Formats: sequence, structure tokens, C-alpha cells
Amino acid sequence: MLQILNIINPMLIFVAIILTFVCSYTGLDLFSLVRTSDRNRKFLFLGGTFSLGVGLWIMNFIGMLAVNINGSSNYHVLITILSLLSGIIFTGIAFFGIINKEYKTKQLWISSFFLTAAVLSIHSTGLYAMNMSIQFNPVLFIISIILIFGSFVLSLWMLFFSKSLSPFNEIWIKPVSAVIITAAIIEGYLLLLRTFSSVMGEYVSQAESHPKSYIIYFVLFITLLILSGLIGSRTVIGKRLADSDHYLRDIKFALDQSSIVAFTDEKGIITNVNDKFCEISKYDRNELIGRSHSLLNSGHHSKEFFRQLWTTIRQGKVWKGEIRNAAKDGTLYWVDTTIIPFLDEEGKPYQYLAIRNDITETKRTKEILHRQDKLAAVGQLAAGVAHEIRNPLTSMKGYTEFLQMEETNKERLEYFDIILDEIERVNHIVEDFMLLARPKSVELKEKNLIPILRNVLSLFEFEIRDKQIHLQFECSDDSILIECDEYRLKQVFINFVKNAIEAMPNGGRLILNTFINNEYVNISITDSGTGITPEQLKKIGEPFFTTKEKGNGLGLMVSFQIIENHGGRVNIESEQNKGTTFTIELPVISE
Repeated sequence: MLQILNIINPMLIFVAIILTFVCSYTGLDLFSLVRTSDRNRKFLFLGGTFSLGVGLWIMNFIGMLAVNINGSSNYHVLITILSLLSGIIFTGIAFFGIINKEYKTKQLWISSFFLTAAVLSIHSTGLYAMNMSIQFNPVLFIISIILIFGSFVLSLWMLFFSKSLSPFNEIWIKPVSAVIITAAIIEGYLLLLRTFSSVMGEYVSQAESHPKSYIIYFVLFITLLILSGLIGSRTVIGKRLADSDHYLRDIKFALDQSSIVAFTDEKGIITNVNDKFCEISKYDRNELIGRSHSLLNSGHHSKEFFRQLWTTIRQGKVWKGEIRNAAKDGTLYWVDTTIIPFLDEEGKPYQYLAIRNDITETKRTKEILHRQDKLAAVGQLAAGVAHEIRNPLTSMKGYTEFLQMEETNKERLEYFDIILDEIERVNHIVEDFMLLARPKSVELKEKNLIPILRNVLSLFEFEIRDKQIHLQFECSDDSILIECDEYRLKQVFINFVKNAIEAMPNGGRLILNTFINNEYVNISITDSGTGITPEQLKKIGEPFFTTKEKGNGLGLMVSFQIIENHGGRVNIESEQNKGTTFTIELPVISE
């Protein structure tokens, strides 16, 4: 063995080791890409098989040239090619099971076995290509196989089978695995060289007499050929990856232009947002990153709603639904939301992608259409029955008043009063019906909103003081010009303020606030009363729905219609035992 080591060319051995490592790392890199790529899988697999197969073969081939046994003139080229092909075929078989099946321990042993077989077949056919008969030491041969097999098991386990050493999280796994495979190949070369040394020793003396210079050129040629192939394959892969990156950039651009996008970590902390997210939320990117989505919580949804959301996505399932958020300036908006969890190798979410689309106007349009449908239904009913109801009501009222004039019994007079009150109540309902059935045309005139609001509040001055309600009137400007039908608009404000006062029978706080928001003026009427349940809130504005004992359910419906006729809209927010806020938006006249 020492005689053989004395004639080994160290430069060739060094070149062989470098080429083996480069080929091994490239092969492992390509096999890793096969597992994570949906495109070019066949190309990546063939490239990885060829690269690692050459890595297994090159050490034996150049190593034998380094020993220079019998010179290279006795080499059988076809058998040498067969040696290379056997290594590539065994490598392909070894990794075919890994990339196409789930990671199981059985597959680890099978793949390691075929890689060991590749090393043995390459070395054996390499010796045969040199016209050498093979004689070996059985003990050393078995030890060699065990060590080579163990090295391959360790390398494949680290790269593909270990859950604690994930290649997606540890960038050093592939280089270390390539080093272990390179060590296994070198180990196989040296141990098998020692195993077959009894035969090879006979040829050492002959080897010294043959010229060596042409071997160097041959090795350099093989080296350049391999490096050219590797560079070419990496160039092709790089181009295809660049195409994939371009494809992903196009998708990202399209998504950013069409949707509101945010990434969060597994705890829900925002890690990245796009421009549309900042635009709708009115927060800067720096204000959002590092915070949770609770920053946008409008208070509309219950804790149970968000608990179910988190339960779904933590199970790795996609969640879809509609959420109402609050922007930095308090503006409320609705988003159609899809939350996609990204899972690690253990099936646990490590980050979430939220894709949202603004549906605020869509929901408002649906509410308006829904209300208009109901108004149309009520209008048809009113047109059909209001006239028929009013005539008998007039007769009933006249005869009741006539009988009341002649009645002297106080108890019976009380009954007549009740009858007249109920007749008047029915008459008011009929009048509301007629208003819905044949709404008067709105005559819009330029008016200052502030005096209208002050006038409405003055009507309730006594009632507010009597019920010990604290009134707070806030306005951003003394003059806010709008186009309106003053009588109709005053009717709406009276209705909303009256509802707020009635919601606070034991006193409380009434806040009327006005401020200009872009092209609209917002008038909010807030009470600290009992509030409205979510179920009742959904029915507000529907005909005949009321939370009052003596209400007919048409007042708010009429008010909504009046505001819509003015080109505005009404938003309602309420929380039980905390109060309710009616916000009216009306277009302002730009000065």
C-alpha cells in the first residue's frame, strides 16, 4: 500500500476531490429543487442524476490515473463509459424513490444501498477496464461497504429525512451533505484501493516506466468537460429560474394592483403589506409592520368571530369571509377576505397571507337596493289600501267624536279617548304609507347646515333638560353649505335625535358632531343609551320593524329614503349597554 501511495500524483487527487465535491453539491442542489418545483421536474431530476453520477465516477477514474497503473494505454474506453453509466443509473434509481414518494425510513436504506452499489460498480468496472483481474481482502471489503453505506445514510438523512435539520431553514445542510458524500467517495476509493492492493502491487513497478505528461492533459480535458457541463446546466437552470421569477413578479404585480395584501407571522404580527393596504387603512407601512390586525378592529365583529377565524387558519385551512375594519381616521370599510396559511414540513403554519378586496360600495349598494325593494313593496301596498283605509277611519273618527259629545259617563268618555287616540295612530301610519307610495319631489336649495341642526336641538331643549341628558354639540365650521330640502332634512334630524333621547330614559350623554370629510359632511348623532343588538341592527330600516313599544317601524325607513334622495347615506354603529351612533353623510357645496 505504501508503494502505491508513493507514486500517487497529489495534484490529480486534489483535482479529483474538488470535482467530486462540485458534482455532488450540484446534484444534491438539483434534487432539492425537484421536491419544491412544479415545473421542469424531469429536467432537474436528469441533471441531478448526471451530476452526482459523474461525481461518483470521477474520483475513481482520475484516482486510478493518479496511480498510473500500467499507463492509460491499456484502458478499454467502452468499459470506462460503462463504468460511468452504471454510476449514473444507480444514482437515478436511488433518488427516484426519494423525490416521488413520502420520506420513509425504508426509502433511506434503499437509496443508500443503491448509492453504495454505484461506488462498487464504478470501482470494479474501472479495474476491469485496466485489464486487471480482481482479488480482494474480504474483511477489508466488508468494512469498506459498511463505512460507505453509513456515510450515504447520514448524508441523505440530513438532507431529506431529518425534521430537525430542515433544508428549507438551514442553508448549511446541502454543503455539509455534499462534503459527507465526497468523503464517502474518497473513503470508498482509498479503502477499495487497499482492498485490491494485493493485485495492484504487481503493476506498480510497470507503472513507473510509462510517461505521465499526457495523463495530465487528459485529466485537464476531463476537468474542463465536466466544468463546462456543470456551468451549462446551471446556466439553463438559472434561465429557467429567472423565467419563473419573472412569472412570479408578474403575478405579484397583478395581485398588488388588484387586491389588498398582507403577510403575517404565525402569531399574526404583520411582516409586510402592499401599497393598497396602506391606501385603504390610511396607515404608513412603518405603522403597520410589527403590529397585529387588531389595529384595524372596528368593534363590529364579536370575539367569537375572530376566535373561529384563528381556529380555522391554525389548522392549516383557508378562511374566507367579510370583515369590517376601521381606518386610521375612523372611516369604516368592508373587505372580502381570504387568509391562506403557509405550512412547514410538520404541517404547522409559519406565516399567513391575507388577500382582501374592498367591498364597501358593493355592500352599500346592496343595502340600498334591498331597502328600495322593500320600499317598492310597501309603496304598492300603500297605493292599494291607504285610500280604502282612510275613508272608514274618517267615518269612525266623526261618529266617535259625536258620541263623545253626548256622553256624560266618565268611564265611557275614557274609552272614547282611547278609541280616538288609536284612530289617530292608524291615521299617522296611513300618512307614512302615502309618503312611501307617492314621495314628494325633493326641492333642493342651498342652505347652511349648522342653523338647521341648532333649530332641531332647540325643539328638544326642554325634554333634554327634563331627562337630565348632557348635550354636546360640536361643529368644525360655523358655515357648511349643502343643497337640501330643509323641511325634509329637518324631519330626519328630528327623528334621529328623538330616537337617541328615548334610548336614554334615565339620562345620559347626547353628542352631535359635524365635520367635513373630502366632498361630504358627516353628521353623527351619538347617545349613551341601551344600544341595539346585532340582530336588531340588521333589521333597522325595514318596514314595520321597531324597537319601541308604540313605534310603527316606518320612521327610519322614511328617513333613509330622504337622505338617499339628497345623494347621501346613513351608517349605524351600536354596542349594547354603551350606545348607538347614527352617521349621516351628505354632499357639501365646494366654496
